[in-house]
Amino acid sequence: MDNEHLLTTKITIKGTFQDFQLYSGKFYLWTEQNDLLVYDWNKWMKQLAFVERPIYFEPQPAEQLTVHLDELEPFKERVISFTEPIYDSVIFDHMLYFSDPSGFYRFSLTQKNAKKEQISPIVVFQINLSATGRMALAAGEKGLFEYLASTHYLFRSTITHLTPRLIQLSVNETSKTEWNQHDLIRYEKNNSQNAALLHFKVQKGIITFVEEKTLLDNTIIPVRIQELPLALSLSEPSMDDGYLFAYETDKRTLKKDPLYRSPSIQLAHAAHSPAKNQVTDLDSLLVQETEHVLFVSFQNQTLLTCSLLDIKKRRIYTRTHNYRNQLHLLFSDQLVLYLFTEVTR
Repeated sequence: MDNEHLLTTKITIKGTFQDFQLYSGKFYLWTEQNDLLVYDWNKWMKQLAFVERPIYFEPQPAEQLTVHLDELEPFKERVISFTEPIYDSVIFDHMLYFSDPSGFYRFSLTQKNAKKEQISPIVVFQINLSATGRMALAAGEKGLFEYLASTHYLFRSTITHLTPRLIQLSVNETSKTEWNQHDLIRYEKNNSQNAALLHFKVQKGIITFVEEKTLLDNTIIPVRIQELPLALSLSEPSMDDGYLFAYETDKRTLKKDPLYRSPSIQLAHAAHSPAKNQVTDLDSLLVQETEHVLFVSFQNQTLLTCSLLDIKKRRIYTRTHNYRNQLHLLFSDQLVLYLFTEVTR
């Protein structure tokens, strides 16, 4: 596949939000009022197929759509109210795991009268679920923990068990983490160059901690960022820009998946490690970051860039089958969804 057949769809939801998730056909949106709004994702995507909007063809096919929260009312299924704002959340096996100022909790999304259950009073600032189903908890000055949400894994007894399924991996300050298969990268402060690698061996579900070592070279494999004639703000170019044919005004249509799914395109984080761990699939999009810039590249060409200082939270969905082609970015006043799909022209 080449750039001509990679469609970038940008959906901007205006508003201020705490968090978001896309899981099993449901879109979860956490508002400032501590309400968790649950939407029918597939119903919304089907409706988008009938929304008129221009398709831009240079430098690659792209489209954009801006919506406000009240426009999503037809797709809303339920509202779950909580009492406190949250720090982070993930969904695993239809169970919502989240953290707030009073601790780390879980909440069943299938039980009709579910109540939040406290797993630990430890305040967790980032919950990081790996593609293999392991859950890392960054707890700031309290250190780094792992919660065994999956029954497929157990730790050897040499690791500090706070509860049978809550394990302390490091006592060192941890603000965020990054999974590299079964290894875990621990950062001391947000956007900091201070990082350490925790190495594990996993055999038949038994996890053995091997070592923690400081990463002396905290840089990723560089990819040249090129300036594109049409930025992903997707604003219409002016006559003075000299790009008179950056978009087409005829009625040409593209054949695209009505649910914006992709059988082959997936996004992956650039491994914080040597090049041998980088994504090699030609149809994969690589999400990388420098000290201040987040960018997505496809076949060594940059598709979009964004300042990390502006992003409050970002997600890709490596554990899913239908949403691996999406990148979601949360800003102070909007949530931006990028969907990458194949098209025929």
